[in-house]
Amino acid sequence: MTTTAPHPTDPGAPLLSPHAVPTRPPVRRRWWPDAVGSFTWVTCLVVVALWVSGGGVQALGGSAADVWSAVGRLMGLVASNLLLLQVLGMARIPWAERAFGQDRLARWHRWVGFSSFHLMLAHVVAITVGYALGSGTGLVAQFVDMVLTYPGMLLALAGTVLLVMVVATSLRAARRRLRYESWHLLHLYAYLGAGLALPHQLWTGTDFVSSPWARAYWWTLYGAALGAVVLFRLVLPWRASVRHALRVVAVVPDVDDTIHVWLTGRRLGALRIAPGQFLVLRFLTGPGWTRAHPLSLSAAPNDQFLRVTVGVRGDDGARLAAMRPGTRVLFEGPYGRLTPQALTRPGVTALTAGTGVAPALSLLDGRRRPGDVLVHRTHAAQPGPLGDELTDRVRHGLVYVPLPGARGAAGTAWLPAAHAGIPGPTALAMLSPAIREHDVVVCGPGPWTDAVLADLRALGLPPDAIHVERYDWE
Repeated sequence: MTTTAPHPTDPGAPLLSPHAVPTRPPVRRRWWPDAVGSFTWVTCLVVVALWVSGGGVQALGGSAADVWSAVGRLMGLVASNLLLLQVLGMARIPWAERAFGQDRLARWHRWVGFSSFHLMLAHVVAITVGYALGSGTGLVAQFVDMVLTYPGMLLALAGTVLLVMVVATSLRAARRRLRYESWHLLHLYAYLGAGLALPHQLWTGTDFVSSPWARAYWWTLYGAALGAVVLFRLVLPWRASVRHALRVVAVVPDVDDTIHVWLTGRRLGALRIAPGQFLVLRFLTGPGWTRAHPLSLSAAPNDQFLRVTVGVRGDDGARLAAMRPGTRVLFEGPYGRLTPQALTRPGVTALTAGTGVAPALSLLDGRRRPGDVLVHRTHAAQPGPLGDELTDRVRHGLVYVPLPGARGAAGTAWLPAAHAGIPGPTALAMLSPAIREHDVVVCGPGPWTDAVLADLRALGLPPDAIHVERYDWE
Protein backbone atom coordinates (compact mmCIF):
# COMPACT_ATOMS: atom_id res chain seq x y z
CA MET A 1 0.00 0.00 0.00
CA THR A 2 1.19 3.49 -0.75
CA THR A 3 2.38 5.78 2.02
CA THR A 4 1.66 8.99 0.14
CA ALA A 5 -1.56 10.86 -0.43
CA PRO A 6 -3.21 9.89 -3.73
CA HIS A 7 -4.12 12.33 -6.42
CA PRO A 8 -7.84 13.09 -6.23
CA THR A 9 -8.30 11.84 -9.77
CA ASP A 10 -7.38 8.35 -8.55
CA PRO A 11 -10.37 7.51 -6.32
CA GLY A 12 -9.38 3.89 -5.95
CA ALA A 13 -6.02 4.60 -4.36
CA PRO A 14 -5.88 4.12 -0.57
CA LEU A 15 -5.58 7.31 1.40
CA LEU A 16 -3.49 6.03 4.27
CA SER A 17 -1.37 3.05 5.22
CA PRO A 18 -0.66 2.40 8.91
CA HIS A 19 3.13 2.45 9.06
CA ALA A 20 4.73 3.99 12.14
CA VAL A 21 6.20 7.47 11.84
CA PRO A 22 8.73 8.66 14.44
CA THR A 23 7.67 11.58 16.58
CA ARG A 24 9.81 14.29 18.12
CA PRO A 25 9.37 16.50 21.17
CA PRO A 26 8.03 19.99 20.45
CA VAL A 27 10.59 22.70 19.82
CA ARG A 28 10.89 25.45 22.44
CA ARG A 29 8.93 28.46 21.21
CA ARG A 30 10.14 32.02 21.30
CA TRP A 31 9.24 34.25 24.23
CA TRP A 32 7.05 36.81 22.49
CA PRO A 33 3.93 34.64 21.96
CA ASP A 34 3.64 34.54 25.77
CA ALA A 35 3.64 38.33 26.11
CA VAL A 36 -0.14 38.55 26.60
CA GLY A 37 -0.01 36.10 29.49
CA SER A 38 3.02 37.81 30.99
CA PHE A 39 1.32 41.21 30.81
CA THR A 40 -1.73 39.76 32.53
CA TRP A 41 0.32 38.40 35.42
CA VAL A 42 2.27 41.66 35.77
CA THR A 43 -0.92 43.71 36.06
CA CYS A 44 -2.24 41.29 38.69
CA LEU A 45 0.99 41.73 40.67
CA VAL A 46 0.57 45.51 40.44
CA VAL A 47 -2.94 45.19 41.87
CA VAL A 48 -1.68 43.00 44.73
CA ALA A 49 1.08 45.54 45.44
CA LEU A 50 -1.49 48.36 45.58
CA TRP A 51 -3.62 46.27 47.97
CA VAL A 52 -0.57 45.67 50.21
CA SER A 53 0.32 49.36 50.20
CA GLY A 54 -3.27 50.14 51.22
CA GLY A 55 -3.00 48.05 54.38
CA GLY A 56 -4.27 44.74 53.08
CA VAL A 57 -1.60 42.62 54.77
CA GLN A 58 -2.02 44.40 58.09
CA ALA A 59 -5.76 43.67 58.01
CA LEU A 60 -5.01 39.95 57.88
CA GLY A 61 -3.78 40.20 61.48
CA GLY A 62 -7.02 41.71 62.74
CA SER A 63 -10.42 40.26 63.57
CA ALA A 64 -12.23 37.65 61.51
CA ALA A 65 -14.32 40.41 59.98
CA ASP A 66 -11.15 42.27 58.94
CA VAL A 67 -9.64 39.13 57.40
CA TRP A 68 -12.74 38.28 55.37
CA SER A 69 -13.09 41.89 54.21
CA ALA A 70 -9.40 42.20 53.25
CA VAL A 71 -9.40 38.95 51.29
CA GLY A 72 -12.69 39.95 49.65
CA ARG A 73 -11.22 43.29 48.59
CA LEU A 74 -8.19 41.59 47.07
CA MET A 75 -10.31 39.12 45.10
CA GLY A 76 -12.54 41.95 43.91
CA LEU A 77 -9.54 44.01 42.76
CA VAL A 78 -7.98 41.13 40.84
CA ALA A 79 -11.39 40.26 39.34
CA SER A 80 -11.87 43.88 38.22
CA ASN A 81 -8.38 43.94 36.74
CA LEU A 82 -8.98 40.76 34.74
CA LEU A 83 -12.41 41.92 33.63
CA LEU A 84 -11.00 45.19 32.29
CA LEU A 85 -8.20 43.31 30.54
CA GLN A 86 -10.84 41.07 28.98
CA VAL A 87 -12.69 44.13 27.70
CA LEU A 88 -9.41 45.24 26.14
CA GLY A 89 -9.09 41.82 24.54
CA MET A 90 -12.63 42.08 23.14
CA ALA A 91 -11.81 45.41 21.51
CA ARG A 92 -10.11 43.69 18.52
CA ILE A 93 -7.01 45.90 18.63
CA PRO A 94 -5.41 45.28 15.19
CA TRP A 95 -1.76 45.10 16.27
CA ALA A 96 -2.60 42.62 19.03
CA GLU A 97 -4.44 40.33 16.62
CA ARG A 98 -1.62 40.47 14.10
CA ALA A 99 1.02 39.79 16.73
CA PHE A 100 -0.63 36.95 18.63
CA GLY A 101 -3.35 35.56 16.39
CA GLN A 102 -7.01 34.85 17.08
CA ASP A 103 -6.41 31.34 18.38
CA ARG A 104 -4.01 32.41 21.15
CA LEU A 105 -6.13 35.44 22.06
CA ALA A 106 -9.27 33.27 22.22
CA ARG A 107 -7.65 30.88 24.70
CA TRP A 108 -6.41 33.82 26.80
CA HIS A 109 -9.87 35.42 26.64
CA ARG A 110 -11.53 32.26 27.90
CA TRP A 111 -9.06 31.78 30.77
CA VAL A 112 -9.25 35.43 31.87
CA GLY A 113 -13.05 35.45 31.60
CA PHE A 114 -13.67 32.43 33.79
CA SER A 115 -10.96 33.48 36.28
CA SER A 116 -12.43 36.96 36.71
CA PHE A 117 -15.93 35.53 37.08
CA HIS A 118 -14.97 33.05 39.80
CA LEU A 119 -13.00 35.71 41.66
CA MET A 120 -15.96 38.10 41.40
CA LEU A 121 -18.31 35.56 42.99
CA ALA A 122 -15.74 34.84 45.71
CA HIS A 123 -15.42 38.60 46.30
CA VAL A 124 -19.18 38.95 46.82
CA VAL A 125 -19.24 36.08 49.32
CA ALA A 126 -16.15 37.20 51.26
CA ILE A 127 -17.22 40.84 51.52
CA THR A 128 -20.72 39.86 52.65
CA VAL A 129 -19.30 37.54 55.32
CA GLY A 130 -16.84 40.18 56.51
CA TYR A 131 -19.45 42.91 56.80
CA ALA A 132 -21.93 40.53 58.46
CA LEU A 133 -19.34 39.55 61.09
CA GLY A 134 -18.54 43.20 61.72
CA SER A 135 -22.17 44.26 62.10
CA GLY A 136 -23.48 41.13 63.80
CA THR A 137 -26.24 40.60 61.22
CA GLY A 138 -27.13 37.58 59.10
CA LEU A 139 -25.63 37.00 55.66
CA VAL A 140 -28.88 37.54 53.75
CA ALA A 141 -29.79 40.68 55.68
CA GLN A 142 -26.26 42.05 55.20
CA PHE A 143 -26.30 41.35 51.48
CA VAL A 144 -29.69 43.05 51.05
CA ASP A 145 -28.51 46.04 53.08
CA MET A 146 -25.37 46.44 50.95
CA VAL A 147 -27.33 46.23 47.71
CA LEU A 148 -29.96 48.75 48.79
CA THR A 149 -27.86 51.28 50.72
CA TYR A 150 -24.30 51.28 49.34
CA PRO A 151 -23.61 53.55 46.32
CA GLY A 152 -23.51 51.71 43.01
CA MET A 153 -24.42 48.31 44.43
CA LEU A 154 -27.74 47.99 42.58
CA LEU A 155 -25.86 48.58 39.34
CA ALA A 156 -23.24 46.05 40.43
CA LEU A 157 -25.95 43.45 41.09
CA ALA A 158 -27.47 44.01 37.64
CA GLY A 159 -24.04 43.74 36.04
CA THR A 160 -23.28 40.55 37.97
CA VAL A 161 -26.53 38.97 36.74
CA LEU A 162 -25.60 39.81 33.14
CA LEU A 163 -22.12 38.37 33.58
CA VAL A 164 -23.61 35.19 35.06
CA MET A 165 -25.75 34.87 31.93
CA VAL A 166 -22.75 35.40 29.66
CA VAL A 167 -20.63 32.85 31.51
CA ALA A 168 -23.46 30.30 31.62
CA THR A 169 -23.91 30.50 27.85
CA SER A 170 -20.13 30.27 27.37
CA LEU A 171 -19.93 26.81 28.92
CA ARG A 172 -19.26 24.24 26.22
CA ALA A 173 -22.40 22.23 27.02
CA ALA A 174 -24.55 25.34 26.58
CA ARG A 175 -22.71 26.60 23.50
CA ARG A 176 -23.28 23.35 21.67
CA ARG A 177 -27.03 24.00 22.02
CA LEU A 178 -26.86 27.56 20.69
CA ARG A 179 -26.40 28.84 17.20
CA TYR A 180 -23.37 31.08 16.80
CA GLU A 181 -25.52 34.11 15.99
CA SER A 182 -27.57 33.68 19.18
CA TRP A 183 -24.48 33.13 21.31
CA HIS A 184 -22.72 36.17 19.84
CA LEU A 185 -25.70 38.42 20.58
CA LEU A 186 -25.87 37.20 24.18
CA HIS A 187 -22.10 37.55 24.54
CA LEU A 188 -22.29 41.27 23.80
CA TYR A 189 -23.98 41.70 27.18
CA ALA A 190 -20.51 41.22 28.67
CA TYR A 191 -19.81 44.87 27.80
CA LEU A 192 -22.93 46.02 29.62
CA GLY A 193 -22.24 43.68 32.54
CA ALA A 194 -18.73 45.05 32.99
CA GLY A 195 -20.01 48.61 32.67
CA LEU A 196 -22.54 48.06 35.44
CA ALA A 197 -20.52 45.82 37.76
CA LEU A 198 -17.38 47.92 38.08
CA PRO A 199 -18.44 51.53 38.87
CA HIS A 200 -19.28 50.74 42.53
CA GLN A 201 -15.53 50.45 42.97
CA LEU A 202 -15.24 54.16 42.19
CA TRP A 203 -17.65 55.13 44.95
CA THR A 204 -17.08 52.58 47.72
CA GLY A 205 -13.73 50.91 46.97
CA THR A 206 -11.22 51.71 49.72
CA ASP A 207 -8.35 50.41 47.62
CA PHE A 208 -9.39 52.57 44.67
CA VAL A 209 -9.30 55.88 46.54
CA SER A 210 -6.56 55.03 49.04
CA SER A 211 -3.58 56.49 47.15
CA PRO A 212 -2.73 58.54 44.04
CA TRP A 213 -0.91 55.52 42.61
CA ALA A 214 -4.02 53.38 42.92
CA ARG A 215 -6.20 56.08 41.36
CA ALA A 216 -3.73 56.53 38.50
CA TYR A 217 -3.59 52.80 37.79
CA TRP A 218 -7.34 52.21 37.83
CA TRP A 219 -8.27 55.32 35.88
CA THR A 220 -5.65 54.43 33.25
CA LEU A 221 -7.01 50.88 32.92
CA TYR A 222 -10.62 52.07 32.81
CA GLY A 223 -9.75 54.68 30.19
CA ALA A 224 -7.76 52.25 28.06
CA ALA A 225 -10.58 49.67 28.08
CA LEU A 226 -13.31 52.19 27.27
CA GLY A 227 -11.20 54.00 24.68
CA ALA A 228 -10.21 50.79 22.90
CA VAL A 229 -13.82 49.60 22.63
CA VAL A 230 -15.07 52.96 21.34
CA LEU A 231 -12.20 53.39 18.88
CA PHE A 232 -11.73 49.87 17.50
CA ARG A 233 -15.30 48.51 17.74
CA LEU A 234 -17.26 51.66 16.87
CA VAL A 235 -15.40 54.64 15.39
CA LEU A 236 -12.94 52.95 13.03
CA PRO A 237 -15.40 50.30 11.73
CA TRP A 238 -18.04 52.96 11.08
CA ARG A 239 -15.53 55.16 9.25
CA ALA A 240 -14.34 52.21 7.14
CA SER A 241 -17.90 51.16 6.33
CA VAL A 242 -18.73 54.67 5.11
CA ARG A 243 -15.47 54.98 3.17
CA HIS A 244 -15.67 51.66 1.33
CA ALA A 245 -19.48 51.32 1.06
CA LEU A 246 -19.55 47.54 0.75
CA ARG A 247 -22.61 46.02 -0.88
CA VAL A 248 -23.70 42.61 -2.09
CA VAL A 249 -23.23 41.91 -5.80
CA ALA A 250 -24.46 38.32 -5.93
CA VAL A 251 -25.39 35.36 -3.75
CA VAL A 252 -24.41 32.05 -5.37
CA PRO A 253 -25.57 28.74 -3.82
CA ASP A 254 -23.20 25.79 -3.45
CA VAL A 255 -23.50 22.27 -2.02
CA ASP A 256 -23.75 21.36 1.70
CA ASP A 257 -26.02 24.33 2.51
CA THR A 258 -23.42 26.94 1.67
CA ILE A 259 -23.58 30.14 -0.31
CA HIS A 260 -20.91 32.39 -1.81
CA VAL A 261 -21.51 36.10 -1.22
CA TRP A 262 -19.77 38.43 -3.66
CA LEU A 263 -19.13 41.98 -2.42
CA THR A 264 -17.98 45.16 -4.07
CA GLY A 265 -17.35 48.70 -2.89
CA ARG A 266 -15.24 51.82 -3.23
CA ARG A 267 -11.42 51.79 -3.09
CA LEU A 268 -11.17 48.14 -2.08
CA GLY A 269 -7.42 48.22 -2.72
CA ALA A 270 -7.08 50.66 0.19
CA LEU A 271 -8.80 48.15 2.48
CA ARG A 272 -5.50 46.23 2.61
CA ILE A 273 -7.14 42.87 3.15
CA ALA A 274 -5.04 39.82 2.36
CA PRO A 275 -5.95 36.22 1.46
CA GLY A 276 -6.62 34.27 4.66
CA GLN A 277 -7.99 37.24 6.62
CA PHE A 278 -11.58 37.74 7.72
CA LEU A 279 -14.14 40.51 8.15
CA VAL A 280 -16.94 40.84 10.69
CA LEU A 281 -19.95 41.58 8.49
CA ARG A 282 -23.44 42.89 9.22
CA PHE A 283 -25.80 42.64 6.25
CA LEU A 284 -28.41 45.44 6.28
CA THR A 285 -31.44 43.38 5.25
CA GLY A 286 -33.90 44.54 7.90
CA PRO A 287 -34.60 42.67 11.16
CA GLY A 288 -31.51 40.79 12.26
CA TRP A 289 -29.02 43.21 10.69
CA THR A 290 -27.26 43.74 14.03
CA ARG A 291 -26.00 40.14 14.09
CA ALA A 292 -22.29 39.99 13.31
CA HIS A 293 -20.83 37.29 11.05
CA PRO A 294 -17.04 36.72 11.20
CA LEU A 295 -16.33 35.44 7.69
CA SER A 296 -13.04 34.69 6.00
CA LEU A 297 -12.35 35.40 2.37
CA SER A 298 -12.87 32.32 0.22
CA ALA A 299 -11.08 33.79 -2.80
CA ALA A 300 -8.05 36.02 -3.18
CA PRO A 301 -9.26 39.65 -3.04
CA ASN A 302 -8.79 42.22 -5.78
CA ASP A 303 -9.53 45.91 -6.28
CA GLN A 304 -13.11 45.22 -7.37
CA PHE A 305 -14.52 42.22 -5.55
CA LEU A 306 -14.39 40.25 -2.30
CA ARG A 307 -15.97 36.86 -1.73
CA VAL A 308 -16.98 35.09 1.47
CA THR A 309 -18.53 31.65 1.85
CA VAL A 310 -21.29 31.13 4.41
CA GLY A 311 -23.00 28.07 5.85
CA VAL A 312 -26.74 28.75 5.94
CA ARG A 313 -27.78 26.33 8.69
CA GLY A 314 -27.54 28.99 11.42
CA ASP A 315 -30.11 31.43 12.77
CA ASP A 316 -29.52 33.80 9.88
CA GLY A 317 -29.21 31.21 7.11
CA ALA A 318 -32.49 31.89 5.33
CA ARG A 319 -32.04 35.66 5.61
CA LEU A 320 -28.54 35.58 4.10
CA ALA A 321 -29.51 33.17 1.33
CA ALA A 322 -32.34 35.52 0.32
CA MET A 323 -30.18 38.68 0.15
CA ARG A 324 -30.61 40.72 -2.98
CA PRO A 325 -27.89 42.50 -4.99
CA GLY A 326 -27.34 45.98 -3.65
CA THR A 327 -27.72 45.05 0.04
CA ARG A 328 -25.48 47.36 2.08
CA VAL A 329 -22.93 45.86 4.45
CA LEU A 330 -21.32 47.22 7.61
CA PHE A 331 -17.99 45.64 8.49
CA GLU A 332 -15.13 45.48 10.96
CA GLY A 333 -11.62 44.44 10.02
CA PRO A 334 -9.74 43.06 8.27
CA TYR A 335 -8.55 40.76 11.05
CA GLY A 336 -6.28 37.75 11.28
CA ARG A 337 -2.58 37.05 10.84
CA LEU A 338 -3.02 34.04 8.56
CA THR A 339 -1.78 35.72 5.37
CA PRO A 340 0.76 34.73 2.69
CA GLN A 341 3.29 36.96 4.47
CA ALA A 342 3.05 34.72 7.57
CA LEU A 343 4.17 31.71 5.54
CA THR A 344 7.96 31.47 5.48
CA ARG A 345 8.62 27.89 4.33
CA PRO A 346 8.84 26.62 0.77
CA GLY A 347 5.57 24.68 0.92
CA VAL A 348 2.20 24.68 2.70
CA THR A 349 0.06 21.87 4.06
CA ALA A 350 -3.50 23.02 4.80
CA LEU A 351 -5.56 20.75 7.06
CA THR A 352 -9.21 21.76 6.83
CA ALA A 353 -12.67 20.58 7.87
CA GLY A 354 -16.03 21.66 6.49
CA THR A 355 -16.20 25.30 5.43
CA GLY A 356 -12.66 25.76 6.80
CA VAL A 357 -11.60 24.87 3.26
CA ALA A 358 -12.72 28.33 2.07
CA PRO A 359 -10.10 30.52 3.84
CA ALA A 360 -7.40 27.90 3.22
CA LEU A 361 -8.17 27.93 -0.49
CA SER A 362 -8.08 31.74 -0.47
CA LEU A 363 -4.67 31.62 1.20
CA LEU A 364 -3.31 29.07 -1.26
CA ASP A 365 -4.81 31.01 -4.13
CA GLY A 366 -2.67 33.96 -3.07
CA ARG A 367 0.45 31.74 -3.44
CA ARG A 368 -0.20 29.58 -6.52
CA ARG A 369 2.76 27.28 -5.86
CA PRO A 370 2.77 23.69 -7.13
CA GLY A 371 3.26 21.08 -4.44
CA ASP A 372 1.12 22.70 -1.76
CA VAL A 373 -1.18 20.19 -0.07
CA LEU A 374 -4.84 20.72 0.88
CA VAL A 375 -6.45 18.06 3.07
CA HIS A 376 -10.23 18.42 3.37
CA ARG A 377 -12.28 16.57 5.97
CA THR A 378 -15.98 16.22 5.04
CA HIS A 379 -18.82 14.14 6.45
CA ALA A 380 -20.43 13.35 3.10
CA ALA A 381 -18.84 11.20 0.40
CA GLN A 382 -19.55 13.69 -2.38
CA PRO A 383 -17.34 16.75 -3.00
CA GLY A 384 -17.92 19.64 -0.60
CA PRO A 385 -18.15 23.38 -1.31
CA LEU A 386 -15.82 24.96 -3.87
CA GLY A 387 -15.44 21.66 -5.74
CA ASP A 388 -15.00 23.29 -9.15
CA GLU A 389 -12.30 25.63 -7.86
CA LEU A 390 -10.47 22.76 -6.19
CA THR A 391 -10.47 20.88 -9.47
CA ASP A 392 -9.00 23.93 -11.21
CA ARG A 393 -6.30 24.30 -8.56
CA VAL A 394 -5.36 20.63 -8.90
CA ARG A 395 -4.72 21.24 -12.58
CA HIS A 396 -2.28 23.97 -11.50
CA GLY A 397 -0.30 21.80 -9.11
CA LEU A 398 -2.25 21.67 -5.85
CA VAL A 399 -2.29 18.27 -4.16
CA TYR A 400 -5.86 17.84 -2.94
CA VAL A 401 -6.63 15.03 -0.48
CA PRO A 402 -10.30 14.55 0.47
CA LEU A 403 -11.10 12.72 3.72
CA PRO A 404 -14.81 11.91 3.44
CA GLY A 405 -16.97 9.93 5.82
CA ALA A 406 -18.41 10.06 9.32
CA ARG A 407 -16.08 10.09 12.33
CA GLY A 408 -15.41 6.93 14.28
CA ALA A 409 -16.39 6.23 17.87
CA ALA A 410 -12.74 5.59 18.80
CA GLY A 411 -9.25 6.16 17.47
CA THR A 412 -7.83 9.31 15.89
CA ALA A 413 -10.60 11.86 16.36
CA TRP A 414 -9.91 14.05 13.33
CA LEU A 415 -9.88 11.18 10.80
CA PRO A 416 -12.96 9.51 9.28
CA ALA A 417 -13.97 6.15 10.74
CA ALA A 418 -12.34 4.20 7.89
CA HIS A 419 -8.90 5.47 8.96
CA ALA A 420 -9.44 6.22 12.67
CA GLY A 421 -7.20 3.31 13.69
CA ILE A 422 -4.11 5.02 12.30
CA PRO A 423 -2.13 7.13 14.82
CA GLY A 424 -2.54 10.83 14.14
CA PRO A 425 1.17 11.69 13.63
CA THR A 426 1.49 8.77 11.22
CA ALA A 427 -1.54 9.94 9.27
CA LEU A 428 -0.19 13.49 9.00
CA ALA A 429 3.12 12.29 7.58
CA MET A 430 1.37 10.11 5.00
CA LEU A 431 -1.11 12.76 3.94
CA SER A 432 1.75 15.23 3.38
CA PRO A 433 5.17 13.51 3.28
CA ALA A 434 6.99 16.87 3.35
CA ILE A 435 4.93 18.25 6.23
CA ARG A 436 7.98 18.79 8.48
CA GLU A 437 9.37 21.25 5.91
CA HIS A 438 6.04 23.02 5.34
CA ASP A 439 4.06 25.74 6.98
CA VAL A 440 0.97 23.98 8.34
CA VAL A 441 -2.40 25.74 8.23
CA VAL A 442 -5.24 24.29 10.33
CA CYS A 443 -8.78 25.55 9.63
CA GLY A 444 -11.76 23.86 11.22
CA PRO A 445 -14.10 23.57 14.21
CA GLY A 446 -12.68 23.71 17.72
CA PRO A 447 -12.57 20.05 18.84
CA TRP A 448 -11.37 18.87 15.44
CA THR A 449 -8.69 21.55 15.40
CA ASP A 450 -7.51 20.66 18.91
CA ALA A 451 -7.09 17.01 17.90
CA VAL A 452 -5.07 17.96 14.82
CA LEU A 453 -2.85 20.34 16.81
CA ALA A 454 -2.06 17.66 19.40
CA ASP A 455 -0.85 15.32 16.65
CA LEU A 456 1.16 18.07 14.95
CA ARG A 457 2.95 18.72 18.23
CA ALA A 458 3.57 14.99 18.68
CA LEU A 459 5.07 14.93 15.19
CA GLY A 460 7.55 17.58 16.34
CA LEU A 461 6.50 20.60 14.28
CA PRO A 462 7.75 23.87 15.80
CA PRO A 463 5.02 26.27 16.90
CA ASP A 464 6.11 28.98 14.47
CA ALA A 465 5.33 26.61 11.57
CA ILE A 466 1.71 26.06 12.69
CA HIS A 467 -0.98 28.61 11.81
CA VAL A 468 -4.48 28.16 13.23
CA GLU A 469 -7.88 29.62 12.42
CA ARG A 470 -10.96 28.14 14.12
CA TYR A 471 -14.27 28.24 12.33
CA ASP A 472 -16.65 27.75 15.18
CA TRP A 473 -16.77 29.25 18.65
CA GLU A 474 -15.62 26.40 20.89
